Amino acid sequence: MFPPFSSIVSIWTNRSERLPEERAEPARPSSPPTWGWGWPYWGILGVGLAILGYKVVLIDGDLGGADLHLTFGMPVPKRNLNDFLSGRVSSLEDLLLPTPSANLHLICGGSELIGQANLAHQRKEKLKRHISRLDADFVLIDLGAGTAYNTLDFFVLANGGIVVCNPEPQAKIDAYAFTKNSVYRRLLQRFRQNTSLKELILNFGNNGRRALKIRDLVQMIGDHDADSGQVARDLVEAFRPKLVMNKVRRKSQVEAAERFVSLVSEYLSVDFDFLGHIEFDDRVVDSCENMRPFLLEQPTSRVSMSIYNILFNMGVQDRQLRFDRKSYKKMSKGVRLESKLWRN
Repeated sequence: MFPPFSSIVSIWTNRSERLPEERAEPARPSSPPTWGWGWPYWGILGVGLAILGYKVVLIDGDLGGADLHLTFGMPVPKRNLNDFLSGRVSSLEDLLLPTPSANLHLICGGSELIGQANLAHQRKEKLKRHISRLDADFVLIDLGAGTAYNTLDFFVLANGGIVVCNPEPQAKIDAYAFTKNSVYRRLLQRFRQNTSLKELILNFGNNGRRALKIRDLVQMIGDHDADSGQVARDLVEAFRPKLVMNKVRRKSQVEAAERFVSLVSEYLSVDFDFLGHIEFDDRVVDSCENMRPFLLEQPTSRVSMSIYNILFNMGVQDRQLRFDRKSYKKMSKGVRLESKLWRN
């Protein structure tokens, strides 16, 4: 079925649509916050945001294995992200694909260019600039699997990121490793001009000892230079990714997820915002085979109810004031109406 560690989603919030905890931060390049072959829920999340009245762009950023179009039952697009990266089109807006929802557009990836999965710095910066210019409230980017620099960079530089993890121990180990590498990448980027601090960070991370804690690294940076120590502390404290536990079968797996959040806080000094869990449902696979977003196929299912809950736990609001955090289950009515639109 799905790989154990199922997803990394980069969430870039454009214009003024910052999530509540982000609104006090200085302006950064706007952006949104996956693992495996077309994890369906990040597309579903985009559908949900569109139904709530937000303009959403979904970007398939998995340059080594793009498959976004399959989630929405579309043929292989004539133009994709590779056309932008290779200069055949000058703007990401030239790649926008419409959907039956006026609020939702797609930008499909491509895997036909060898080596494209490892972008040069100049191309990466160009892509980030154009993402921030998109006419959207939210841009959700499927980042693909692993801890490649592309994945880490777009995750840590976005306004928010969602780690989607399955209950298996292997999945939590992978999610922990990804989070740890994100913290180190964040610090290395900040101190890239400081050779001695870069060496300190790399030596700390590569010494092979177990049970190392990020707060000890921050303390060592502060011992080297007090101002840099404060910068490092602020960087780590500002890194607040979100966590969703996927394919949950029993209550003990949710409790294990809460323990995982505590473990990450203790050793990595990262406070995960636990958005909730999604229960296991075989019909999710059926919707993938049917190439239709699950939310529209089964709007009253427990999975869909979980998605509604996660949306409101993200801090968004219904722009038409129909649903809120207390009445999120009523959102299925709006989704049923949207589903008819997609069928037509």
